[in-house]
Order: sequence, then structure tokens, then C-alpha cells
Amino acid sequence: MSAPTLFVITSRYLKPAELIAEITPRHRTWLDQHYRSGTFLVSGRMPSGAGGVLLAKAETQAELEALFKDDPFVLEGCSEYSYTAFTPVKRGKSLELEGVPLVE
Repeated sequence: MSAPTLFVITSRYLKPAELIAEITPRHRTWLDQHYRSGTFLVSGRMPSGAGGVLLAKAETQAELEALFKDDPFVLEGCSEYSYTAFTPVKRGKSLELEGVPLVE
């Protein structure tokens, strides 16, 4: 089996922190459905508070862009996203990725 394509997705907040905080619970509910599907692997806010970072597994960027159209942060004009694709060639034991060799 070949390695999956992973994406580093970076968000940049476009609205004040108060509005981001108000919408965050809905955003996290939206995230949860994509964690359950296996698309999202890990995510969190940047220490600077300027946005967030997410690691996702998908066939194409277009597939992810379609998912993000329903993100409450996007719907409310609070965030914009950039996508960087990569094909992993090795991994540590804390991450299970079929088709990616484990370094022990």
C-alpha cells in the first residue's frame, strides 16, 4: 500500500478574538465529525493566537476545501485556510499511518 497524502492546514483569524471565542464551540463540533471520519489527525491553536494548524489525510486538496466550506469559522468569515500537501516517508510510533514505514 502506498503512503497517504497528508495536508498541513494553516488558518489565519480574520475577526477579533471575542468573535472567534464565540464561534469556537461550533467549530470544535465541526472538527469532531471529521476526526471521527479519520480525515483529521491532530489540530490546535498557534501559540501566537493568530490562527491554528491542522494535520489531515485526504486524496486531494479539493476534497478538503469542500469540507472546509461548512466550517463555522468559514461560514462566519472568521478564518481563511492555506493547504500544504506532502507524502510522508517515515513516522514515529505515536502515529499510525498505513503505508508509512515506522522508525523504531
